[in-house]
Amino acid sequence: MALGDSRRWHWQPSPPELPQSEGRDLLALLGISAIVVARIQMAVLYFQSCVAKLPHAEWADGTALYYWVNNYDFGSPGWLRPMVNAIVHNPVGVAAMTWGPLVIEIALAAALLMPQKVRWILLPAGVLLHLSIAVVMGLWSFAFAMWAGLLLLLAPLGHDPDLGRILRALSRRTPGPEPVHDGPIDEPVKEHAHA
Repeated sequence: MALGDSRRWHWQPSPPELPQSEGRDLLALLGISAIVVARIQMAVLYFQSCVAKLPHAEWADGTALYYWVNNYDFGSPGWLRPMVNAIVHNPVGVAAMTWGPLVIEIALAAALLMPQKVRWILLPAGVLLHLSIAVVMGLWSFAFAMWAGLLLLLAPLGHDPDLGRILRALSRRTPGPEPVHDGPIDEPVKEHAHA
């Protein structure tokens, strides 16, 4: 994907357009083809992940996560077990924890067929799904890989986020400290002349 990218690292702003050349066109075609293949691969991965679970009785009846979170190899850590067990011991809670990921996975599988505004909505759902798996099962490297795959799947082709602009916008939204005012609220602050 990055063969035709002349930047040192991918968070730099894109350079001004260079004149078209046959070699540059080929690199662009290879890069776009690689992104399209990766997007299709992510959609197939989510489709297979959802569909492969359906024949199993525990996934169909909504109890699979009860067994997963109580598994001593892949289950929730000790500090999290009381909270997770409170959810999985409730029939509605365990069904939501079991079927929720299936709904998200099948939606992500169909994401390429959806408008871009729906894909942006699916991005936090996918991030939260993999964050939950990382926290409960400890699969952090898997979560990071899947977050990268989610960006490939859900961001529009050619999307080039300006990380510096995003961080500046976030810092401007952060409210500063309130000014201190000693007098009554209705009374204007008077300037004192120095004698």
